[in-house]
Amino acid sequence: MKYLEILLFASTVAIFVFYVLLQAFYCLLLLASFYGAWAQSRLKKLYLPQQLVQSPVTPPISILVPAHNEEATIRESVQALLGLNYPRFEVIVINDGSTDGTLAELIQSFSLRRAEIVYHPLLPTQPIRGIYVSLLEPRLTVIDKVGGGKSDALNAGINLSNSPWVCSLDADSILEEDALLRGIRPAIEDQRVAATCGIVRVANGCRVAAGRVLRVALPRSRLVVLQVVEYLRGFLGGRLGWSWLNGLVIISGAFGIFRTDVLRTIGGYSRETVGEDMEIVFRIHRHFRQIREPYRVVFVPDPVCWTQVPSDFSTLRRQRRRWQRGLAEVLAKHRSLFFRPAMGVVGCLAFPYFVLEFLAPVMEISGFILVPVAWALGLLDWNYTLLYLVLAFLLGVLFALWAVVIEEFTYRRYTSWRDLFRLLFFALFEHLGYHQMVLWWRLEGILDYFRKKRGWGEQVRSGFRHPAPVGQPR
Repeated sequence: MKYLEILLFASTVAIFVFYVLLQAFYCLLLLASFYGAWAQSRLKKLYLPQQLVQSPVTPPISILVPAHNEEATIRESVQALLGLNYPRFEVIVINDGSTDGTLAELIQSFSLRRAEIVYHPLLPTQPIRGIYVSLLEPRLTVIDKVGGGKSDALNAGINLSNSPWVCSLDADSILEEDALLRGIRPAIEDQRVAATCGIVRVANGCRVAAGRVLRVALPRSRLVVLQVVEYLRGFLGGRLGWSWLNGLVIISGAFGIFRTDVLRTIGGYSRETVGEDMEIVFRIHRHFRQIREPYRVVFVPDPVCWTQVPSDFSTLRRQRRRWQRGLAEVLAKHRSLFFRPAMGVVGCLAFPYFVLEFLAPVMEISGFILVPVAWALGLLDWNYTLLYLVLAFLLGVLFALWAVVIEEFTYRRYTSWRDLFRLLFFALFEHLGYHQMVLWWRLEGILDYFRKKRGWGEQVRSGFRHPAPVGQPR
């Protein structure tokens, strides 16, 4: 019994130490995001979108759109991309082994014709079946290839690109009209920039037509609003802070802009993980650190990509399990970077932080069980335990509220009082039930990793056809 009590006490202490370390990282990110929001608000005034359109230094961009069974939405998505406000760009759609009418829809809608285009397979991909160009729109090219997954499709697009920059974009995402201009701005300001990304926002509940978000509003679904809070905290509270520290290691697969030569040099996207968006950023950091060349990977909060998020529990569960499995795969592949001084902020801060995030489901769920047991056996002082739990909860609420505050006083996409109060309300209570549910799904994702589960699983998309009523503007 004595040894059991010692083990229980040691486990409880380890959980407390874990919480302290994680909360310390959150405080660091909060401070960094505060400065980052202030700095970005000043920098974005230096280069306005209309100035960048007319500037000769604005570089050409290739927009890469992997598409697998997107027949229902691909026409509208491509039309919206062709209408973006950017001086020189091309759209490369990669039909990755679709079994529906995706390719036929593109051929019919844009008068595609098969073309003999020189294709240099610098990055290995599944076989290319054909390359098509549009007779109506010279900026559109379509690659038809054997299915190999999203990473394989992006690598095919990188091979065909003739631009110094490429933008990876999900086929079901919506870019705001000036998102490319705002996203490329850091690269125009600073030649050290190797990659940039914008914010991904939740489109559920917004009024959407012809591939454009006409009015922004929160959805009725409580499950989706909780995800809105998560996205705001993850981007405005997390990535904004890591960007300022030059330790950003995640560029969302939904919207990222990269130097083409860098992607080709490091071998393109990995086909061995579902976390390809995080894995490639780690390799970018590793590449520049090894050649000892100054560089930056930047998050810019004002270019917006809108996307649909899961509106039901089963789809959300699959998504979070996949994200956790992808995190495990990336950390395992790049484990040599852990606390490696030569990797700077990435090795000494960002990597340890994501190790803690990976362990969070195990440690927090264990804490829910072990702490009450340890207190019942008299191994913990109840007053100190209660004080710590309250402080941990309040800090979690503070970080969520902080992201909503940044949103309100800087970018202010949600313009109705009703939406603002709903965001604040759900930020207050996100840690009561929803957070614990997501922890359990992430724990399942860890088990999926050790079971060597592969693939993305079934993807369910609801589309942009049923917007919820919006609140009254302030």
